[in-house]
Amino acid sequence: MPSTLSPGARGSAGPSDLPGRGGAAYPDEWTRRFAMQATVGDRLVIHGKQVGSTERHGEVLEVRGADGGPPYLVRFDDGHETLLYPGSDCELEHATS
Repeated sequence: MPSTLSPGARGSAGPSDLPGRGGAAYPDEWTRRFAMQATVGDRLVIHGKQVGSTERHGEVLEVRGADGGPPYLVRFDDGHETLLYPGSDCELEHATS
């Protein structure tokens, strides 16, 4: 017997929730609700993708996207600097005032 639940009712994004599918407007509404927003001085933690790999920690030096969005210029604790579009393995720690 087919399920009567809509795709979104199962906890995942349904077609109407995806950009360009008649749901949340992309990028404005979608970005406001879900995208990472950083400020200069925030810390980024990139978790290891494999068991046993180490985390990388860095500081946001510049925010080049609109409204705190990526890309970010980040200096990692080892001194390496890069322009970063964070992925799902990235966590943002907001700087305290």
